[in-house]
Amino acid sequence: MNEISNIFGGRVLIVALDGWTDAGMASTGAVSYIKDKLASELLIEVDDQDYFDLLRQRPIIVLDEHGERDFLWPSIELFGPGPKTPIQQKDLSLYFLTGQEPALQWQHLISELVEVIEDRDIQAVIMLGSLAAETPHTRPIKVYKNSQTASVRNALGIERSNYDGRAGFMSVLGHEIEKAGIPTISIWAQVPHYVASMPSPKAALALINDLEIMLGFTVDHKEILEAAFEWERSVDTFVEGDEDLQNYIAVLEKTRDETEAEELSTDQLALEFEKFLRQNEGDSGPSKS
Repeated sequence: MNEISNIFGGRVLIVALDGWTDAGMASTGAVSYIKDKLASELLIEVDDQDYFDLLRQRPIIVLDEHGERDFLWPSIELFGPGPKTPIQQKDLSLYFLTGQEPALQWQHLISELVEVIEDRDIQAVIMLGSLAAETPHTRPIKVYKNSQTASVRNALGIERSNYDGRAGFMSVLGHEIEKAGIPTISIWAQVPHYVASMPSPKAALALINDLEIMLGFTVDHKEILEAAFEWERSVDTFVEGDEDLQNYIAVLEKTRDETEAEELSTDQLALEFEKFLRQNEGDSGPSKS
C-alpha cells in the first residue's frame, strides 16, 4: 500500500469525459460528485469550438432565475483544490479533467492538455471509464484496472491492457501522458448494457469507492447512495413487465454467481496453499536423530 501511496500521492489528476467511454455517465458522474463534495474550483476551461462537432455535441439551452435563456457550449474543464477544499490526506491534491470528448483536432488538443498537466506538476493520472457489459443490475458493479506503467502494475498486481482496436480520445491522451513520463492507470466500471443509456449512479458509486480506497480520501456518500438505491429500484420496475428481459437477467445472475464462486474457490485454495507453506517452513531439512 505504501508503494501505491508513493505513486498516487501528491498532485493526482482524475480524467473522465462524456462520450464513447462513459456508459451510464458513470465516470463523469463519479468525477462530478467528488469534485463538488471537495469544493474544487474551476482552473481552466477549454471551450474552443474547433474541437467539437456541434451537429453531434449540440449546445444546451439553460434558463436563469429570471427566465432568460443562455447556452452551454461543449467544453473541457480542469478543476483543482479551492480555498474550501478539505485536507484529508497529507500531500494529496486532487485535480479533475472533465467535459465532452472532443470530436476534432485530437492531437493538437492533447498536446495542449499534456502541457497543462506538466505545468501543474501533476505526478500521476487516473483515467476513469465505464462500458456497457453483459452484467446484471442486481449485483455489485464490477470495476477493473489496467495500466501501461510497469511500477503501477507491480504495485497493484494488475495487467497491461491487451485491447487491439478502435481507440477513444481517453486512450490517446493516456498514451501521450505516459510518454511524458507520468504514471497512469485506467479504472473501468461495468454498466448493464440494457440500461447503459441512462445515468447509473450505482456504477458511479463503485468508481468512487475504488478511488477512495486507492488514494486514501473520503467523501460523503449519502446522496449518491440514495441515487444508487433509486436507480436499482427503477430498473427493477422497468423489467417487471418484460418476461424475456427478466429471464435474460436471471441468466446473467446465474453466470455471475457461478463465476464468482469459482474465483472464490480458486482464491481460497491459493490461501490454503500459502498457509501450508508457512506452517511447514523449515521442515524440509534433514531430520535429527
